[in-house]
Amino acid sequence: MERFFQLNPDNRPATWAQIKLWRDTHEIAPVDTVSGTFDFDERSDARMSGSIEQFNNLPTLQAGKLTWKRADNSYLPVTQTELQQIHSDLKAARASRGAVLHVKAEMFRQMATPPTPAQLADLSFWLP
Repeated sequence: MERFFQLNPDNRPATWAQIKLWRDTHEIAPVDTVSGTFDFDERSDARMSGSIEQFNNLPTLQAGKLTWKRADNSYLPVTQTELQQIHSDLKAARASRGAVLHVKAEMFRQMATPPTPAQLADLSFWLP
């Protein structure tokens, strides 16, 4: 009986397609702020922006506060001003993280031996 030794594909050097996939995945990952961690992909951004714009007309508004759900499924009651600040913080953090991810992806692509998919899966591997 012949036996074959095969490397785990997650431990081989990543292809450019895998690097781009992980870059894009991390770009829409939840974002940390002083108010907690929030989902902030395009849909979440649009939902938050719309809620800020229509804040006083929302049927879920109670005592001047809207209950907003964090990425960990905990809830945070916020005023319109607080939600605007969170939104601003999220946009700045996502833009900063996106810039770092795009530079790192190109750096990984140019390496003689790129990182493995297993390494790329860890967002902290990408960030300074």
